[in-house]
Amino acid sequence: MNGSANVTSIEALGELRAALCCFGDKAAEAVCAADAEIHRTVDWLGDQLGYWQHEVRRWEDEVFRARGELSRRRMLRIGDRPPDCSEQEEVLERARQALAHAEDQVERTRRWHRLWQEAVIEYQGPVGQLKSLLEGDLPRAIALLERKIETLDSYVGLTAPPVKTAPEKPAS
Repeated sequence: MNGSANVTSIEALGELRAALCCFGDKAAEAVCAADAEIHRTVDWLGDQLGYWQHEVRRWEDEVFRARGELSRRRMLRIGDRPPDCSEQEEVLERARQALAHAEDQVERTRRWHRLWQEAVIEYQGPVGQLKSLLEGDLPRAIALLERKIETLDSYVGLTAPPVKTAPEKPAS
């Protein structure tokens, strides 16, 4: 590198500085928004897991009650005919299906929670580099650019010393 630059517009350097500042602000906002969304999603997945675990317990109780009701109904014999238990069997089957659905949702939620955590870990590496750039490298680059602009402005403001010319000899 020869150490000289061919700067044609100090104004363009000022615009670059402003664009870097704008980029830094917008990138920092985007990183904060992404971090907030990550935390919101983790919280939501935790809430969903709690909800479906509660539903599993609730439907286990319903299955237990439906089995008890079906057993009581089967013991009721009127004469030599068995009692009609179709309604109790339907209630038990619906409760079993709902329990199976809730258990499936617990497993799905756990799987998505694990996958989300893995994705967050993958995200944190590159975004950590971006944060480092935004917090360290970018402010240093902007400060360097400001110093160069000031140096160029002061250079442009210099006036050349008057050129001394040799006194003219009178023509003879």
